[in-house]
Amino acid sequence: MTDRKFVSVDGSVSSPAYSADYESSRRFDKLNVGSLGVYFREGFRTHLVPYERMERAFLRIHEVNGKLCCGSTVFQYFRLVFVVGGREFADVISENEQACRDALEAIRAAAPAVAIGYEKTHEEA
Repeated sequence: MTDRKFVSVDGSVSSPAYSADYESSRRFDKLNVGSLGVYFREGFRTHLVPYERMERAFLRIHEVNGKLCCGSTVFQYFRLVFVVGGREFADVISENEQACRDALEAIRAAAPAVAIGYEKTHEEA
């Protein structure tokens, strides 16, 4: 097996441990959840968010009002957001809400130290 290159929080990473973890990870729509971190494709690169650097992961729901010829409707899409160093480091867009929720549960099981869910700031409280 060859070592894959990943773009991580600290730059480019090439490690046999991360390569093996990526290969054995579970896939949830556009996101792979392994035992060492979360992997996703963006462009031609595979990104890595290692659990040791991840502080929080949460689901952000966006609603878009669509106007059609015969009326209007609401479309939803979902973003799985990862917080590193107190800032939103990355997010992965999906149209599959259940896959995002299942990925959050897999992250919770693999990394109990990572906070799951949104936290209100002092301005929002």
